[in-house]
Parts: sequence; C-alpha cells; structure tokens
Amino acid sequence: MKSEKIRNLLQEYADKNGYELFEVEYHRNDQTLSIVFDEEFDMAALEAVSQEVSDLLDPYEDEFDDHYFLDVSTVGIERPIRNEQEVEAAIGQYVYVRTKDEEYYGDLLSYAEGMIQLQIKDKTRVKDVSLAYAEVREMRYAVRF
Repeated sequence: MKSEKIRNLLQEYADKNGYELFEVEYHRNDQTLSIVFDEEFDMAALEAVSQEVSDLLDPYEDEFDDHYFLDVSTVGIERPIRNEQEVEAAIGQYVYVRTKDEEYYGDLLSYAEGMIQLQIKDKTRVKDVSLAYAEVREMRYAVRF
C-alpha cells in the first residue's frame, strides 16, 4: 500500500474526530506501522482509537506486502522537535539537543538565522551555548529533574 494513501486515510480519520495526526511511519525491519497522534489520551481512549484505526485499515490489508503490527500512540511529554517552526514554538522550554559530537539539556533561549541559543548547566555554573540548526541531529522536549 502506498504510504500516501495510508496517511490520507488516517488524516481523514483524525480530522473527522478532531485529532491531530503527528506522524505515520512504516518500519520495514520489524514490520510495524506506527501511528502517532498529538493528543492526550488516557489508556481507555487510546485503546479505542487503536481499535478504530485497526478497523479503518482492515479493508486494505491485502495491499500490504506482509503482515504488519499496528502501533498507535501519542507523542508524549518528550515530543520531537522536527523543524524550524517547531523550534520557534519551543522557545522558553527545556529541551534535549544532540549534534554529531555533543548532547545538551537546557533552556531554549532563542532561534534566529539558523542559530539555536541554549542555556545549559555545566556542573555548578550556567552558560550559554550557540549551535547551528543544520548541525542538530535530534531535538526534543525534555523533562527537568
């Protein structure tokens, strides 16, 4: 089945129910179709949504190359920050940033002209770090302990 067709079916389902569809990915290595919503579902609601999505996809089962496992979940508290618009929306939040060589946990101070400004704690002192957005390999919200 074409991934665009799956995404369109799921987007229609999300729109009809007032949900925000965050991500749809098929992982070939473990044959898992992962569907992520940007919602705060309790376990009962998540189970109901999972069943509805399963029922929605059942008529298209023959279009998949192999059997697949369906994984329906929510973004969660450590949601990924996937693009520059989401970086801008995260200003003022505590984040995790990984580059090729470094990992940082800190407050996102600003984002402008392709540069991220973080305020991190290095042992007992606080310091500001500037990173080029182009060098970021992973960025997500983080939980401060």
